[in-house]
Amino acid sequence: MCELDILHDSLYQFCPELHLKRLNSLTLACHALLDCKTLTLTELGRNLPTKARTKHNIKRIDRLLGNRHLHKERLAVYRWHASFICSGNTMPIVLVDWSDIREQKRLMVLRASVALHGRSVTLYEKAFPLSEQCSKKAHDQFLADLASILPSNTTPLIVSDAGFKVPWYKSVEKLGWYWLSRVRGKVQYAGLGAENWKPISNLHDMSSSHSKTLGYKRLTKSNPISCQILLYKSGTVAKLAMRQPFVLFKGLTFQKLCLPGAFRPGDHHNKMLRPGLCVVHASPQYL
Repeated sequence: MCELDILHDSLYQFCPELHLKRLNSLTLACHALLDCKTLTLTELGRNLPTKARTKHNIKRIDRLLGNRHLHKERLAVYRWHASFICSGNTMPIVLVDWSDIREQKRLMVLRASVALHGRSVTLYEKAFPLSEQCSKKAHDQFLADLASILPSNTTPLIVSDAGFKVPWYKSVEKLGWYWLSRVRGKVQYAGLGAENWKPISNLHDMSSSHSKTLGYKRLTKSNPISCQILLYKSGTVAKLAMRQPFVLFKGLTFQKLCLPGAFRPGDHHNKMLRPGLCVVHASPQYL
């Protein structure tokens, strides 16, 4: 395939850390995946475009997936991919979320995706055991890897859901990055310099289908962080989590906030909230 030849040549040129034999095996595995469209060890082995017997092809894929050197070299591949995607955008919108990749959630993956034209393209992902899900150790390790992958001239906007808490926001800010996150549950907020903490749910009655900002506030009483509050309430939806108004907190200060890639194509109703701040009306499932 012409596409695989281009991919092979690009990885060979820009990822010198990747050994040629492992690169050849990886390219063959990609060829098998395109043919069988099933990402399992045995199916990849059965569809390898070689003259070897099926059992030998399956063993070849098994050795490839378990190769320790390949796992060390994969960061070079992610780095090349990130430079290719983010070369023309110094502030990419990076969507971060946890997902389960094994039955009964025995193994979790933390994935960072770049929003491009209403779709997300995986930028980096790392697997963790269930016991480390949402832990500060896992988050810091993931952010350190992500920082080593992204081009040095980029300052991403990290978009996350309500499962990420204040330690995550502070870790993002330590890297000099920006963040935008939804907040739900029993989280409290207060004005700058004030001590009258109130639950986030008090803001639900203030929300509407028109996005609005409430200015700078402090989030969480036990581990406060200064940020801005944005409110938005979508229309009628079926899921309970989506019926709740959106309470968004952002760590942006002087940068313009514009998230076209994180929203559904066709949502063109923009609302200017204040100078230098633009929020696109969006459906909840795209944040």
